[in-house]
Formats: sequence, C-alpha cells, structure tokens
Amino acid sequence: MGNGNSVKTGFMNNPWIMLTAGVLGMAMISSLQYAWALFVPDILKSNPTFSKVEIQAAFATFIACMTFAGPLTGYLMDKFGTKIFFSLAAVLVAVGWGSIGTHDKTLPMCISYGIAGIGASFIYTGGIAASLKWFPKKRGTASGIMACGFGSGAALFGWLITILVANYGYKTAFLYTGIGFAVVLLLVAQVLRFPEAAGATEAAVSDKPKEAEAKSYGPVQMFKTGQFYLIYGMFVLMAIGYMFLAPNIKLMANDYKVPAAIFTITFTAFTAANGLGRIVWGIISDKIGRENAMFIDFVACGLLYILLPFVADNPYAFMIVVTVAFFCTGPMFAFFPPITADRYGEKYLSTNYGVIYTAKGVGGLIGPTFITALALFYAKSQGYHIGWTVGCSVIGAASIASGISALILKKIAKPAGV
Repeated sequence: MGNGNSVKTGFMNNPWIMLTAGVLGMAMISSLQYAWALFVPDILKSNPTFSKVEIQAAFATFIACMTFAGPLTGYLMDKFGTKIFFSLAAVLVAVGWGSIGTHDKTLPMCISYGIAGIGASFIYTGGIAASLKWFPKKRGTASGIMACGFGSGAALFGWLITILVANYGYKTAFLYTGIGFAVVLLLVAQVLRFPEAAGATEAAVSDKPKEAEAKSYGPVQMFKTGQFYLIYGMFVLMAIGYMFLAPNIKLMANDYKVPAAIFTITFTAFTAANGLGRIVWGIISDKIGRENAMFIDFVACGLLYILLPFVADNPYAFMIVVTVAFFCTGPMFAFFPPITADRYGEKYLSTNYGVIYTAKGVGGLIGPTFITALALFYAKSQGYHIGWTVGCSVIGAASIASGISALILKKIAKPAGV
C-alpha cells in the first residue's frame, strides 16, 4: 500500500468502508453509556437500599474504566492493530454489560459495568484513531461521523430497551442486549483496521509519509508542552456537564413530571441530536477552525444548561432544550480527537488521544457523583427545583469557561515541526 492508488483499490482498503465499520462498532457501545438512564428507575425500584448517588457510582465506574484504560488500549492498537482487541472488546461487553442485572449489590454491579467499560475503550479509541488516520485532511468531519455513531447509536435501541425492560425486566434486557452488541462487534473486528502507512489514504495522498511520521509527538513529548494541559482542562470542564446530565436526565424528567411518552420522544431526539451535532460541528470546525468552533459551541452549550431547569416544568420546552443542549455538548468528541492530531501528529494518535480522552473519565468522576451529590443536597433542603438549578448552573459555568479557553488555545502555536 505504498501510494494513493493502491489505497483506492480493494474492499479492505476503502476508507469509507473502514469508517462505516467503525460507526457500526460505535453504535453498539453507545447504549452502554446513554441507555443506562433507561435502566436506573427499575434498578432503584428493585433495590430500595440503593441511593441515587450509589447507582450513579456504577455509571462513574464505567466512564472511568472506559476512559482511563484509553492510554493502554490506544498503545496496544497502535502496536498490534485492531482485530484482536476489537474481538476481545466484544467478549468484555457481553460479559460485563450482560451480567449487570445479576447483581443486587452496588460493588459487583460496578465491577461488571467497569468490565464493559474496558471493552468500550478498545472500540472507542480504535474507532476514533482509525477515522483520523484514514481521513487526515478531513479530520473534523471524519471524527464527527465516527463520534456520531457513539453519540446517536443509542437512539437505534432506546425503544427496544424500553420494551425489554417493561415486558421482561431490566435483568433480561441487560443480558439480551449484551449478547446482541457483542455479536455485531465480533463482525466489526473482522473488517476495521488502520491504514498501513500514515498519509496513504483515499482522503489525502502524500508523497512524504516519512516526513509526516517525523513530525509526530509521542505522549512523553506531549506532556512537555503547556498546551496539552490547557486542552486537557477544557475537555474536563466539558465532560463534567455531559457526565452529570446524561445519567440523570431520566431522574430530572421524573422530578419535573415529564410524561413517559414525551420522555421517550425526548430520549430518541436528544441521542440523535447528540450524534448529529458531532457531524455538523466537525464539518464546521474544518471550515472555520477548530478553536473558533469550540468557542461558539461550548458557550452555547453552557447557556442551554443554565436555561434548562427554568423551562423544565413545560415538558415540550424540556424536550427542546435538552435536545439542543445535547446537539451542542456532543461535539466535544468531534473536536478533541482532531485537535490532538492537529497539534501532535498521527503516528502516536491512538495513544495520545487515549491519554487526552481520560479527561472524560475525570469529568465522569466529578459529574455523576460530586455534582449529583451537590444537586441532591440542595434538593433535600430547598426542593428539587433549586437542586437542579444549582447543578445545571455549575455545569453551565464550566462549559462557558471551556469555550473561553478555546480562544486562548487559538493564540498558542502548534508544537515545533507539526
């Protein structure tokens, strides 16, 4: 595969086939994160000793395992490729997600959910890296499409999970969906791979692949650049809000008496918007620049977070604001992968983005636990309106701060040679 023409021939050398396979894999792990909210009310009913904070600790465990495993999963796939580890991921998802319903204590539930999170880490890190490596000249667009699979995949299964939980119970729903997701992931593992040489893709034919490799920074070199810490901090600030709202959205809807039928529509709408926003803003970032797009999107996201509790008494306003908010919050996952490649090159991309992606894990520890606890504290003393207002105001301020930081990043030059 030494030139652009060779890449254009053959099913397994087609970048769009790789992108499609990756999106399919992302869709399979999407429900592991986004459909959790559909299980929470029934888990709490069946386990009255569980608190809301404890149940979200399981979600935080999943996020931590998915993200903090990123540097290792990224390194392994940079070194050995995707096939064996995507296959392993399928097994981990089946065992982890499928067994969550068998537990009546939070610790083993956290362990099972964490196992599924490690499997999801392989799929997510490998999928994002593959999209950027196959489409180096359209990184925002490619990562947006790939991230859309993760952001919107749950929209394909939300109705099915709702039916399974209602008719067969949450335990059966975990088992059946875990097996189904794993079967598809095994098929994806047979197709998806990285290109054989950086730059030798349909999207960007390069005469200097070796030069491109020489301009890549490894993780140790990345740590020595100040802008890494700014990028990481921005990601954490955005992830806090995302990780607070996503697992709590069903509980919030219950507090504000949103009818079940409207929430089902809301769930489908916001998961679809979550993915669509990644594509739209990924394309925009290729047009107007990554940092400019981040500033506009993150500030808009923060304002929507702050607005949400003030309109949530109206179920239709709740549906609209939640949908638009997720349209703006999801694109962070289309921005940070290409900005990692933009500033540190492609050779160590899986490892580098695996490191930066741990910021989601930090946000996942803060959002579902500490911000949820803060909201519950005010809810118990002053009512749920105040509780949700405090929580949404905190995450809104964090998003706005991240957006402003993007303008600072814009003024910082890329590391030398990239």
